Amino acid sequence: MRKLFLTVFLAGIMLPAITLAEEKGFSDVPQTHPDYVAISYLNGEGVIKGYEDGTFKPDQLVNRAEALKIILEGNKASIPAEVTETGFTDVKTADWFAKYVVAGKTLGIIGGNPDGTYAPGREVAKSEFVKILLNANGFKPENWQGKKIYSDVPADAWFTPYMNYAGQAGLLTADANNNLEPSKQLTRGEVAEIYYLITILRKGADNQFLLDQAQSQIAQIEVYVAGNELQYAKSASQLGVDLTQQALKNTPENNVVLGTAKIARAYDYLVNSYISLVRGKTADAKSWADQAITKASEAWQANNAIQTTAKHIKDLANAILNQLPA
Repeated sequence: MRKLFLTVFLAGIMLPAITLAEEKGFSDVPQTHPDYVAISYLNGEGVIKGYEDGTFKPDQLVNRAEALKIILEGNKASIPAEVTETGFTDVKTADWFAKYVVAGKTLGIIGGNPDGTYAPGREVAKSEFVKILLNANGFKPENWQGKKIYSDVPADAWFTPYMNYAGQAGLLTADANNNLEPSKQLTRGEVAEIYYLITILRKGADNQFLLDQAQSQIAQIEVYVAGNELQYAKSASQLGVDLTQQALKNTPENNVVLGTAKIARAYDYLVNSYISLVRGKTADAKSWADQAITKASEAWQANNAIQTTAKHIKDLANAILNQLPA
């Protein structure tokens, strides 16, 4: 029965009113990759680039020089064409990254190490990347100091305010033990995902951007379910909800936005129902499917143009209900 529903689910989830953003294409970033939307979007915006062989190498670790370059270029910071001194003993003026290090120091977003080095070739830790990223976006650390929120983030560490904010703002996700892993080295895919998420925060007043990204996330659900990546499907559906809720907060009287927000919520309920079905929790599966149907009906009422998508959701929810014991 599960296989039958999966077939129905995949056949119906293609959204008539919601389409995936244009694929930018890296040979080693399939659409099933958890950072696919982030990498595609940032590549399209020119924030990140791939290699000459058409790859992106999403699992390759990022060093501190590369991380700084991504942040500065993504923020469209002023970068000097050439430099005569760097201010760090391990950064020569002829190094490709020297201009980025100088720009970062001039802007006050990096300070280097106590021994006068920057360590450009060292793999960047999550806490380091988050600190540089937040500093580049005007973060006020004093508002988040001295707070014990996560298990592995002490109240008095240098990275505490940055990690606390990143976790609470949704830039980072704690694991089942409430850990954020501040010392974890980041891959190119992870760096792209974090930068993508802060872009969402920065563009929170831009409804068109929010709805476009919500559409991309919702369209990913089909791909992740097909690949049996249920955790990714849930993350995509939840981010779709978050994006549309922000758009609704911006324009609460807009029926188009309201309808889209309800569609996103309906898909989130649908994903919950499918996950419950797979786990054998039939009562939960029924409850979530019923809620998906109700929310799809509300979306239809809010915006009649979205009725085809709402009907798809209802069909998918009914496909789940038909597989449950009487």
